[in-house]
Amino acid sequence: MKPDKLLLSMQSISILPLVLFLFIYTSSDTVYLLLAFVLLGFLGLNIYRYRNKLPLLHYPLLMILIGSFLVYASYGLGSRDAPQSFEILKRGNTVIFDFGKSVHPDKMCYYIGIDQNVNFTVNGIDQKQWKKLYSYKQNFPFSFRWQCSDLNLAVSKIHLYVTKNEMMLGEVYFMDKKRTIPFVTNKPLLNDEQNLTVDTSHYGGMFFDEIYHSRTAYEIMHGMNVYETTHPYLGKFLIIPGIKLFGMTPFGWRVTNVVFAALFIGMMYYFALLIFRKRFFAFSAAFLLTYSFMHLTQSRIGLIDTFGVFFVFVSYYFLYRFIKQQKLSLLLWSGLFFGLASAVKWSAVFASLGFIMIALYLLITRYPLEKRFSGYKLLFYGILSYGVVAVVVYLFTFFDIYLQTGSFQKIIEYQVNMYDYHSRLTGTHAYSSPWWSWPIDFRPMCYTREINGTHFRSVTVFGNPAIFWMGTIAIFYLTYVTIKRRTLESSFILLAFASLYLPYIFVGRSMFIYHFYYAVPFMMLAVIYMLKDAMIRFPQYCKFYFMYLIVVAALFLFFYPVLSGYEVPKMYVDHGLIWFSGWWL
Repeated sequence: MKPDKLLLSMQSISILPLVLFLFIYTSSDTVYLLLAFVLLGFLGLNIYRYRNKLPLLHYPLLMILIGSFLVYASYGLGSRDAPQSFEILKRGNTVIFDFGKSVHPDKMCYYIGIDQNVNFTVNGIDQKQWKKLYSYKQNFPFSFRWQCSDLNLAVSKIHLYVTKNEMMLGEVYFMDKKRTIPFVTNKPLLNDEQNLTVDTSHYGGMFFDEIYHSRTAYEIMHGMNVYETTHPYLGKFLIIPGIKLFGMTPFGWRVTNVVFAALFIGMMYYFALLIFRKRFFAFSAAFLLTYSFMHLTQSRIGLIDTFGVFFVFVSYYFLYRFIKQQKLSLLLWSGLFFGLASAVKWSAVFASLGFIMIALYLLITRYPLEKRFSGYKLLFYGILSYGVVAVVVYLFTFFDIYLQTGSFQKIIEYQVNMYDYHSRLTGTHAYSSPWWSWPIDFRPMCYTREINGTHFRSVTVFGNPAIFWMGTIAIFYLTYVTIKRRTLESSFILLAFASLYLPYIFVGRSMFIYHFYYAVPFMMLAVIYMLKDAMIRFPQYCKFYFMYLIVVAALFLFFYPVLSGYEVPKMYVDHGLIWFSGWWL
């Protein structure tokens, strides 16, 4: 393919998916529509120049991909409108809501910050007769979200009485036909933000494991006893900057995930460029990550996996650079990022298996290492990087525990408690899936689902079929190539993928498709490796390469509603998106 035609094709597939997204999903927003027309204008100008054999204008394609992802991930990410002040209510406390006259509220809405296994009752009085209106009993640790209860009684005063434990309570609204009823209360922080929007959906509050990780980030910020101690500290620390910038709001506790996910696309580009040595294939790898279902969904929720996957990938990037350039500093950087990844989630520790297998590959194939890294010296420097640097970095991320307790023993106890939790974890789950089913998208995992009449919205994590199914074929192809050629490129990708995927064969607990997230970037590199070989062998079929990328982006746009929580007619999901009976979207 001629250079100008290739460049124009790359520009087209980088711009058109974003333009389609803006017209389909953001058509009510003037700013987004203006952006769509500007992008079409740039593309149209280059098409005109191409047809008239004029030099094409060069656009920064990587920045277009990253910018596109930021639009996809940040649009409808979460409310920036949530209570920021809270009353601490303990057992025996009574909150009085005085309306000054007889009113008839049909709904009570309240925003709970941290619910520490609390129970409370709500009673109303009118004409000297008290009646029980509502009783709350915690059966799940809901945090930082709105809850509403129906009421239907004339009252002049309402009392909220805490009967068990304590909670942080934000705003309380009483409504009559969607209009708020003013009141006076003995707890002033409960009505100091009465212009907020009540939103009980995932957009307005925590859902799924945000109630652990994002809540814990808030607790760390405020020096409170942390609720979630089943994973290391670093992931929760990385949520904090978003909260500091945008408040304890859904947007605030999710935004740093989006930033890391966008940086990941740039990292994918430069890693692929290092491996394949051509910008076209580097662009293709970044394109696959941009339009990955799993990457989008995981970035739009206040969890910690995106941080861990990013750090593991960067660690492998520096390892590959070390092999090519043979500078000790690069190996130490690899160890540092491995330590950071392990300090987010222990799933990253599986990467160490890949480091060992890659070292064995270098020794067995007699890869031309410098004398100072040959033989047992490679083992020594590996221990220095992954056994010393990584461990020191890992332990340093627990400095908050040391600052609070002054005891290194508490850090050790934290590790023991994490191990005990994960080693004893049992039970089943409707969305659990075996390791072998992940590459074929056998069972997606729905994080939240809301059905309102004929309207439907959900947030579901699974793989883009065009990437996962092609990726499964690519892994088998890469296995064949590695056995036959033993090239560094194919061996490195395959061993990295295997180390982050195959250990789950031996994990006995319930597992979910999101555990595959760590291995997915290397599956994408495998796809590009296979397509590269096909393109070199059959250059006349280059158009099919672009057709594949178009299918990847088209499926992304098609499934976007169930990846992001965008509301659509239920019929669209039932008849368009559920391809198999096991797809519980």
